Amino acid sequence: MGSNTNAKRAGRVVVQTGRGAVKATEFTVLHWRGLLPVLCIGAAAAFAGGSSLFAWLYGPWAWAWTAAVGAVLFVWADGWVGTLQKPARAPGVAFLLYTAAAAVVLILAGAFVEAYLVVGTTGLVLGTWWWNGQAYQGHKAERRAERRMETVLAKLGISSGTRITSTRILPDGSREWRLYLGDEDRPDQIKADDVAHMLKTHLDRVVVRKVEKGSSRSVKIVHLAKSPDQVAEKTHPALKAANRKAGGAWEPGTRSVVEGLPTGSVLGSAATAVVKVYNENRDSRCVMLLGKSGMGKTNTASAILLSLIACGDVVVGVCDIPKAGNLGLPFAPALHRIATTAEELEADLVGLYNLASDRCARLARGEVRTAEGKRARNWVPGPDSPAIAYLIDELANTMLRIAAEDPDRAERIWDLLIGLGQFVRQAGIVLVPMSQTAKRDMIRPDFTSQMGTYVVHQLKKAVDAGDIWQGLDVNYLEAGLPKVGMNLLGDLDGGEPAKTMSYDMDSQIADEDAWNAVVAAYAATRPNLHAVEVGTLGWGNTLGAGATGDAAEAGSALTPHGPAALTADTATAGQGRAGSGMDAAALLADAIEEDQMPAGAAIIPGAEPVEGDDEREAAVLAAIAAAEKGLTRADIERAASLSTSTAKRVLGALQGGTAPRIRREGAGRATRYYPADDQLVTA
Repeated sequence: MGSNTNAKRAGRVVVQTGRGAVKATEFTVLHWRGLLPVLCIGAAAAFAGGSSLFAWLYGPWAWAWTAAVGAVLFVWADGWVGTLQKPARAPGVAFLLYTAAAAVVLILAGAFVEAYLVVGTTGLVLGTWWWNGQAYQGHKAERRAERRMETVLAKLGISSGTRITSTRILPDGSREWRLYLGDEDRPDQIKADDVAHMLKTHLDRVVVRKVEKGSSRSVKIVHLAKSPDQVAEKTHPALKAANRKAGGAWEPGTRSVVEGLPTGSVLGSAATAVVKVYNENRDSRCVMLLGKSGMGKTNTASAILLSLIACGDVVVGVCDIPKAGNLGLPFAPALHRIATTAEELEADLVGLYNLASDRCARLARGEVRTAEGKRARNWVPGPDSPAIAYLIDELANTMLRIAAEDPDRAERIWDLLIGLGQFVRQAGIVLVPMSQTAKRDMIRPDFTSQMGTYVVHQLKKAVDAGDIWQGLDVNYLEAGLPKVGMNLLGDLDGGEPAKTMSYDMDSQIADEDAWNAVVAAYAATRPNLHAVEVGTLGWGNTLGAGATGDAAEAGSALTPHGPAALTADTATAGQGRAGSGMDAAALLADAIEEDQMPAGAAIIPGAEPVEGDDEREAAVLAAIAAAEKGLTRADIERAASLSTSTAKRVLGALQGGTAPRIRREGAGRATRYYPADDQLVTA
């Protein structure tokens, strides 16, 4: 009984001694790392002296115990060295072997002065290597950086509950601190301009942002070693030939718009800045670019356009009225539309409105399926059913010009934009407006409220930001975004906006031969809309033959199915293009069932009849009269060769008025249409 108790007691002593040794070693390495060579010499001398004393007290058998203890210590130390970071691992192994060899030398030749000289000289050589090596110098730099940040936080009034969880010196010399905020502190207490002032550096070299999405405790501070325009990646990955090869990440036609649109680099991170037009739930959103003239909006928009034409499941249109199509000209061979006049802008928006209505109706009928075969709630982009991205340059200035020339047209366009923003996203249509301001008297709040997120370059005045990112500590002015191309990139999924630097697209576009080769490679794999959708939209089934010297000519070359070439089945869109407006109430009622009407859909003034509907109505009446059991809308579309939107409009007209000519029975997909006089006969 007593022997078992003594064994347990001895075991506990050994365990506690081992734990104490580990703690002492970790403390020593953390706080006395510079004395490591001296500590190793001392450890070797202590082990040699203890071994000799043990042998003198207990005789020759003591050397066997000494060897066993030495082997155990060596194995333990070797395992501990293996856990060190890579820069410190090689010195750790060297010092471990040195300590073991020094202990053996001092045990065997402790009576000779030369043994001590060899041990001391070898320790000095190893110490010189250690003191000048990356592991020790990096540790010193990290400790200095940590102490400096502790001072900064104290001056900012941060409580002692906040702790620095890690400090790193990055390979390029940048310093990174990760903080875990205490209960008394909040992220908005740590502002980039305050940290830059404390660190005595320029604001553009300091990045303060949250680390984890949805967390208010984890914060990262980065002090860039160089100015952002020197650190950030300058070349768009699509421009690198290796990326466009077969199997490459940017192989033509292989990327999807759902993956996002790279535009540059996230400052203070190795991540790529990505403008998302689809959130994590595969739901499309509109994005707005803001920034005063000369601060890089066009550069960022060019990066977005290059990322778009690299996708194999999106049709791209551009409207650039103030600059006569200049935004889209470098990409013309791969674009489906370049609009340069107010008439073309209105026509495009009407076409997008009609197409969105038709797509929403198809979604409601369950005609659109996901890759898993399930019924889709939102449009699923693919090579055969592409999404649509429509960029509008200088929106505020464009609308001011249109309003000065034709106030009625300006009102119609605003109504279209607001209505599109309210329901167009479900149909896989993304608007990307650009403007120098978003203030209320120039951009209607009803429209900006429909934006999923923003990309904001430096603004002239804080009021130009409108209602963007209310409640967040962001600086839109010179102190916050001092460099051309620097911007705040919003996150569709609710994260904090990140400070990024755009690719240098202007210099890449200037290299005409290389640029044209890249655009031509992507143009070869661009998708087209279905023929029916081409008729509804008015464009989207062909690409431009190339940029010309005249922007207007390039725009018309990109739209062979433009306003002048619409077929009879697209009379609704044609009416919006040719006349002074269209009856949006009738459009929405016909294009979408009453229970599918988009919430808050805008009403566009105008109620002129659609040319050619008399013939269509006659064809529909003949088809219904020839059927014995009535016809569904799908049957009518096939019998009269009508598109869905046109069939709905015609059916609505035949059922309206004081003397309806047809009647409907059933609901949903079971709805059938009969001649109205048949109802009177059966009654």
